[in-house]
Amino acid sequence: MIPIVATYRLTCAADEVDRLSRDIALEQTVEIPESLLICDRLRETVVGRVAWITPVPDVSNQFDAGIEYPVDLAAGGLGSLLNLVYGNISLKRCTRLMDVSLPESLLSQFRGPNQGVTGLRRMLGVFGRPLLATALKPRGSSPEELAASAKKFAAGGGDVVKDDHNLIDARFDDFRRRIELCQQAVLSGNQASGRTCLYFPNLAGPASELERRARFLVDLGVKGVLIAPLIAGLDQVRHLAETFPLMFLAHPTFSGAYFHDASHGIEPGLLLGTFFRLAGCDATIYPNLGGRFSFSADECRHIAARVLEPLGHLAPAWPAPAGGMSFNNIAQMASESGADAMFLIGGALLADSTDLRVSTARFQSRIAELFPACSFTSNALAESGLKSSGEFVSACELPASALKTPLLEHLRHSGDFRWEGRPPVAYKISSELPFREVTRTELIGTAGEQSEFDLRYFEIAPGGHSSLERHNHTHVIIVARGTGVLLSGESRLTLSQFDVAYVPPQQVHQLRNESPEPFGFFCIVDHDRDRPMAP
Repeated sequence: MIPIVATYRLTCAADEVDRLSRDIALEQTVEIPESLLICDRLRETVVGRVAWITPVPDVSNQFDAGIEYPVDLAAGGLGSLLNLVYGNISLKRCTRLMDVSLPESLLSQFRGPNQGVTGLRRMLGVFGRPLLATALKPRGSSPEELAASAKKFAAGGGDVVKDDHNLIDARFDDFRRRIELCQQAVLSGNQASGRTCLYFPNLAGPASELERRARFLVDLGVKGVLIAPLIAGLDQVRHLAETFPLMFLAHPTFSGAYFHDASHGIEPGLLLGTFFRLAGCDATIYPNLGGRFSFSADECRHIAARVLEPLGHLAPAWPAPAGGMSFNNIAQMASESGADAMFLIGGALLADSTDLRVSTARFQSRIAELFPACSFTSNALAESGLKSSGEFVSACELPASALKTPLLEHLRHSGDFRWEGRPPVAYKISSELPFREVTRTELIGTAGEQSEFDLRYFEIAPGGHSSLERHNHTHVIIVARGTGVLLSGESRLTLSQFDVAYVPPQQVHQLRNESPEPFGFFCIVDHDRDRPMAP
């Protein structure tokens, strides 16, 4: 049976790394010294196995150790899984959990996000651009004041308005009154804007109250909630997500204890991205670069990559950078994050104008300008039956009912293997699997198309190569320009223009350009697919 593989970064002397790695394997499974392990059956079926140890490049006294654990030790629960890979070891210094690779036999036990990226886009009728979100604050405001802010944000064309994570009502009656006021305010704002904004209340309180409050929200017509997984508990969040038809927006409060020391804790993307997504979260909030928290650019990119990357059958979730955003750096944020991001903007939005409706419309208009593929022509607007209110109108903003044909039914080729509204982007955000000189253009499958597959165009510059990796899903490759080499299993195939290649599941593969000209190819994969794995 394929095991769970956990990767740890150890900060230690070179002559200590073998012993420390073996100590982790024992501590996380049998919790006894190896000298006391006299039962061969336990050694073979329970004890973790050190699979590899490699030095971290260009860093002294740091090593990555991969340890394999029998999958049945996770017992199907997130709490059990986290305890297995980082339980007692969290009490030891200089040991950081960097990654966890889960076999399909375990992944299949998790349902993951209820809606994810595609589902929320369909609810909002918004495709091809980032979402604009804000938070209702500050604590101490009356329910009427919070509702008034929610209405203005919705009327200005905002997408998601959430409670601040510290808006907690001790009494159910107080909770009900505040939520009813804010939900009605957002619906009223939607009537003014002609668009759809969703309200996500904070689902918090005693554990015995959470299901009652969730049931009330569903009955009221609320579509999603804010929740703090490390306060409520990962398995509790998972239970709620599997019980109620709600979207769950994860707040990172209390997670900082895992990140304060770069040599200890859990890699932020793994906790806020992978584990929160396993718990059923449809989006995850994290501190943006330049905000009041000290996250690095690499950490922000890795979190976003973890939330969006293939993970078995689980739907991709929304990365939601928060803090450090202003009107002047929206372009930078859009360039770094791409279309699939939820921009959570609070103070900058409030400070932009004395009227939250005006500042919301201004921020939303700026986002639409940066994603011209969303632009709605005047003819299309007239055909939709909608009237302009004097503010921007784009296909990104229209209700789904106004879109009579699939978005971007015709992708126009603009020459030199470029398509209008589809700029080339980075091949991958994460650099865990090495690659060089590769760009990716998402053509079909990520902008709201109703397809079971994704069509992408990749281009590899001379001397470049894709990652050496494997997947559970298949690839179909169609060469568009130049020549390249496909390494697939034991085969080395030279591919020329219009050649078609098939890569079966779990086949280790890599594409290389050993020619002096660009090598470009179309790639067709499942829309819902697993994350790339090392050979």
